[in-house]
Amino acid sequence: MARICIDARPAVMARGTGIGNYVYQLIHFLAELDQENEYYLLWPDDGTDPLLMPPNFHHRPITRNRREEAVELPRWLEESKIQLYHAPDNGLHAFPAASCPLVVTIHDLIPLVMPETVRRGYRRTFLEKVPEVAQQASRILTVSQAAQRDIHNVFTIPYERIQVIYPAPELVFVPGNLQRARHKLYVKHGIARPYVLYTGGLNPRKNVVELIYAFAKVRKHGDKSLLLVILGEFSKGMEDLPGLCRALGVDKAVIFPGFVPMEDIVTFYQGAELFAYPSLYEGFGLPPLEAMACGIPVIASPVPSVTEVALQAALLVNPEDTTALVEQLDRGLRDMPLRQILSQRGRAAIAPLSWENTARQTLAVYKEILGDSTEKPNGR
Repeated sequence: MARICIDARPAVMARGTGIGNYVYQLIHFLAELDQENEYYLLWPDDGTDPLLMPPNFHHRPITRNRREEAVELPRWLEESKIQLYHAPDNGLHAFPAASCPLVVTIHDLIPLVMPETVRRGYRRTFLEKVPEVAQQASRILTVSQAAQRDIHNVFTIPYERIQVIYPAPELVFVPGNLQRARHKLYVKHGIARPYVLYTGGLNPRKNVVELIYAFAKVRKHGDKSLLLVILGEFSKGMEDLPGLCRALGVDKAVIFPGFVPMEDIVTFYQGAELFAYPSLYEGFGLPPLEAMACGIPVIASPVPSVTEVALQAALLVNPEDTTALVEQLDRGLRDMPLRQILSQRGRAAIAPLSWENTARQTLAVYKEILGDSTEKPNGR
């Protein structure tokens, strides 16, 4: 029996984001798989109620203030005789000098690869923290082969220390009845017409501006009743997307519902004609796979989730080629046999992915490192 600590704070503080969902799903499926080891979940110290977990899972409230955390966390890890610490949020809350082996999940290197798309404060913290943590971690977990290559090339870390473990769509993403989904959306959001859907965050890297341009052209020469639904809250620099829509004459056709809860996101997928994801860069990119899980045809740039998992199940497009995006949107809306093929292929492509598999592979890494740490000081 080993004592394993996981920083679970993103599961509470960032639920709904890629990293928050990753941590949430990982700890829940570890709880189903492992009744042998003792787990200590770092938890917000703001009075947030602990998750209901099995008896071998414990919660440890701790600050997110970096200066205080840098003193408190390493001391607690040593005093509690923690034997492995997993920092799943790119290592931003990892402390390599701690007294136990360190596992870090690095989801992507966006602050290094596309620094102009990241908030300045986050970029500075990432550059100060992650390179050191990556060098000193016993193992780096990442979510795609593309991210693995980036980590290897940028940090010159051997491939054998970087393990790819794919995430998966959550179990709630399943096909639904189109008319029932549309009725729910009409009642709750006033959306009654066919629509193309985008979800996955609103920042320059997501290339939503290009999608709006392409949609305006598709609608001009096609179905005038078609809508574009863009989910998510505006990030800095993206607040004037409604202004762009007005300038293009599609302000009545582009809907911005803002933040929506998970159950509504599922309904938006189930009611969509098409899902479009023209992102410029992703460490993985779950939204295309979520759409596939719901049986929705997908148009996407060559993000890892598609190229590594579901290459034959989506229409690929150069995200910086507006003409190509227009053509693929038009094709995906009009070609009914193709839409049916994409729906079937998408569901088949993602079938092998599950959070249980993700947790099982992660647990295997823990066990391997814990075995090594009995022979090597600090497991490094």
